[in-house]
Amino acid sequence: MKRVRWLSGLLSAGVLSFTLATVGAQVAQAQRPIPWTDLKCQVKGLQRSMFEDIVVSREIYTSMLRIFPGTSLTCKLPGGRASLELQFAIPDKERKAPIKVDVYVDGNHVASRTGEKGKVHTMLVDVSNGKSLSIDVDCAAATDCLSVSSGPFSSILDGYNFIKFQVVPGATSPGRR
Repeated sequence: MKRVRWLSGLLSAGVLSFTLATVGAQVAQAQRPIPWTDLKCQVKGLQRSMFEDIVVSREIYTSMLRIFPGTSLTCKLPGGRASLELQFAIPDKERKAPIKVDVYVDGNHVASRTGEKGKVHTMLVDVSNGKSLSIDVDCAAATDCLSVSSGPFSSILDGYNFIKFQVVPGATSPGRR
């Protein structure tokens, strides 16, 4: 009788452990950041996926995306609680107008940020329960928008560097409840 109770307890503990491990793995997987390449985005304008090292304020970063002025990216969101995380910069060696980034969720303007050369700019935006995300990238200057660099190919190479562009499910940005 004791042996049956002991085996029953052991079996119950095993089932409980398996259930908790399965649920825990699903929760951990659901919390992984979703890179922009997995968001099914439509692009209006010019962007180029590329990994290159850039120097910003004497620190090295890896840029994963270059977005050109006047470009909009509209992407599907996973739904539920989520936060958009963007990091962008203008490398120290480049001479270009400041960048302006506008963020829209389901067509509503929710955030804006202007950034100049020499700093990494971070945006954390609550995109909870949204169906679509749109990001507009442009220069913040009234003139010299396309290129303030010199050289015959400067307008071709004059995009803004994005270091991070991802949606984090289950997270919300600070300051928004």
